[in-house]
Amino acid sequence: MIRLVPDMTPQEIDALLKEQYEEMDRQTLDAFKRVLERALAIQRAKMRQDGGYNDDTGQLRSSTGGLIYRDGKVLFEDFQLSPYGSDKAPGLKEGRDLAFAELRESKGWGITLVAGKEYASWVESRHGLSVLTDAQLEVEKSLEQAFEEVEV
Repeated sequence: MIRLVPDMTPQEIDALLKEQYEEMDRQTLDAFKRVLERALAIQRAKMRQDGGYNDDTGQLRSSTGGLIYRDGKVLFEDFQLSPYGSDKAPGLKEGRDLAFAELRESKGWGITLVAGKEYASWVESRHGLSVLTDAQLEVEKSLEQAFEEVEV
């Protein structure tokens, strides 16, 4: 019979495992941030002032953003005021409020994308303009690659 004797105490093993879990969480958050930031950058590039629909107030553009969460706790958010418009702040607040309202008691990681104005889907369906769709497609496409980048 072979008997192995570890040269580490149980406390040292626990500390090593905790360190590895924390590193995996950090890498996962970094990968999710890259996915969300890229998706929103693509979407925001399509939402320029000459982006095909009138948003004189800037509220629709300001309401578009996202959250990264784990176990129901928000770890990162990306909402930005539109660079133009006459009344942008209410849109930003509505977008953030909607994103936080979508959070539920959950286990695991998640990304929430929102366009907080109630007429966002109308702009997409009625006029065929992208308010959130391109960002959603980018997240779906990029998540698998993001998980492949996490190494521990």
